Amino acid sequence: MKLFSLLHRLYDEEILCKLTFLKGISLFDGIKKRHLIHVLESLQERTYLKGETIFTQGDIGRALFIVFSGKIALARVDQATQKSEVIAEVNQGEFFGEMALLEEMPRTATAYALEDTKVFMLFKIKLESLLFARPTIGVNIAAQLAKILSARLRAMIEKPAETR
Repeated sequence: MKLFSLLHRLYDEEILCKLTFLKGISLFDGIKKRHLIHVLESLQERTYLKGETIFTQGDIGRALFIVFSGKIALARVDQATQKSEVIAEVNQGEFFGEMALLEEMPRTATAYALEDTKVFMLFKIKLESLLFARPTIGVNIAAQLAKILSARLRAMIEKPAETR
């Protein structure tokens, strides 16, 4: 009986840790912590080993990735030189691949783990399910996604041409 109680408490602590983590992700701003359990239920967890490819430039995107621990590199192949260049690093608490939640189009970069990394994946189909099953949560995520993409686009537009 004590073992069951200990396992139950450890499980609860793990869930609370994940919910606290999700509360700090800008994509989930405005969602009450007690409602984040529905978001957590919609996420798929995966661990990638150092050097492992998550997706390749040109793959069809179907999910957004949230880095729970570790670090990811995003790299693009230059069409002229055919050389791969790291364009960004994604750290714990950050996310990437958000365009896949809006449209299933080819990925614009390759993502790979710079170290052992645990991610949460939100698939487009799961977001659509949240929109129907829990509209308040789904609409909140969609609105946050729109704000984030707008801010990223604005930052890109405002960059001097030579640094783009």
